[in-house]
Amino acid sequence: MRSFIKQQVFPGFYTQYVNKKYISKNYDSQKNFDVDISEISGNEEDYIEQIERDLENQLDRKKRIEDKAKSLLFIIAVAVTAITFSLSYLKSLKIDVYQIISIVIVFVSVIYLVFGAIRALQALNIRQFHISQANIEKVNNDFVLKKKESDVEYLKGVIKSKQLNDLINIQLSNFTYASFNLIRNGIILFVIFFISTISFSFITEKQKTSGSHTINKKIQVEINDSIKVDLPYSFEINYDVKNLELEKK
Repeated sequence: MRSFIKQQVFPGFYTQYVNKKYISKNYDSQKNFDVDISEISGNEEDYIEQIERDLENQLDRKKRIEDKAKSLLFIIAVAVTAITFSLSYLKSLKIDVYQIISIVIVFVSVIYLVFGAIRALQALNIRQFHISQANIEKVNNDFVLKKKESDVEYLKGVIKSKQLNDLINIQLSNFTYASFNLIRNGIILFVIFFISTISFSFITEKQKTSGSHTINKKIQVEINDSIKVDLPYSFEINYDVKNLELEKK
């Protein structure tokens, strides 16, 4: 239950905590790891081709994650626009205890959407990503293509790049997942706000158009032209404007 609350109710804070404490920490430590390829000695070329394909797949996955983050930002823009129009609707309502509850709900909904946008932007944030490319250096006014490393050293390099890229993509996936959950919670709260404010408005209007009212009056009667007596009387009016009923007692 505790894990569910952290991931579903507070996904933004939980993702930041996990990425900082575990993923980033592992990334910093694994940068200094060495690579042992003694078990495949003599077959380096076969594994180089496989690892290079893995690097390309990792880059494609990174692009797909970023596309999802862009889609989430679009959803946030639409949701914020809907909330903006709903705020103009609130101006026409009488602010009472019920409507204050609705305002609190929509305020929390906006907070979720803001944090969802932050996490989506973090997924789009420019960061280092390891790819395989030719080693070209600038020497004076020339670009010099350097000699390729030996198969052993090159294979070690791409293996380390692949492992580090896995951690980077995990970070991006966590940010995107958190953004999705935050947006989902924000939209759910907005729907609750919309339903509650209409319900509360209906209840308020119902109270205005139905009920009862007691009227107290008195009449003065003069007896023998010299004695004045006040005779009190009262009557109750029950009304229901919606059903156009009026009862007098």
